[in-house]
Amino acid sequence: MTESLRDRKKRATRDAIFQTARRLFLEKGFDAVTVAEIARAADVSEKTVFNHFPTKEDLAFAGGEERLAALVAAIRERDPGTPVIATFRTATQELLEEVATARADDVLAVPRMVRTSATLRDRLFIGWEREAMTLAPAIAEAAGVPEDDVVAVVVARALAWTHRQVMRAVFTRLLAGEDPKHVAADLRLEADRAYDQLAAGLAGYGVAPAAAQGPA
Repeated sequence: MTESLRDRKKRATRDAIFQTARRLFLEKGFDAVTVAEIARAADVSEKTVFNHFPTKEDLAFAGGEERLAALVAAIRERDPGTPVIATFRTATQELLEEVATARADDVLAVPRMVRTSATLRDRLFIGWEREAMTLAPAIAEAAGVPEDDVVAVVVARALAWTHRQVMRAVFTRLLAGEDPKHVAADLRLEADRAYDQLAAGLAGYGVAPAAAQGPA
C-alpha cells in the first residue's frame, strides 16, 4: 500500500528524533542525555518524543521490535515443511551479511551505549526475556502444542540465545578493531556450527570418543 503523506511525515519525525538521540547518546553517554535535550536538538516537543518512543530506553534500542516482529512473522509464514530452526539460521545469516557491508561504527552504536550504561544493560536483559515470551507462542503454534508447552519455551530460548551469542561474538571482535568482513565470514561458519549442533540434538554432546575414554 502507498504510504500517506501523514504517515511519511510521522516516519520522518520519528527518524529525526532517533538519529538525534543516537548522536547525543554516543557523544555524551546515554545516562547524561535527557529527553528534553533530545527534543530541543530535534526541534520537537518532549510530548512528540514520547509519542514516538514511550521511554528513553526505547530510543536507544529502536528497531529491535521491528526485527522481532519480522522474525515472528517469518516463523508463522514459513513453508510448513521447513523447521523453525531454519528461520533463525536465516535471520542470523542475514544480520551477518549486514555486518559485512555496514560501517563498523554503525554496527557498534548500540553495544557502545550499552557498555557504558547500567540502565541500558538492565533494560537489555528485560528485553531478552520479553523476546523469548514473544517467540515461544509462535514456535508452539508451529509445533501444534499449547503456547506454554515447556519444550516450545526451551526451543524458543535456545534458538534466541544462539542468534544472540553469534551477535555478541561479532560485537566483541569489532570492538577489538577487527575487520567487519573478516568477522562476518568467520561467524557465518560458527553460526552454522551452532545451528547444526542444535539440529542434531544434544544426546551425544560432550561425550568423549570411545578411544579417548581409556580402558574399561
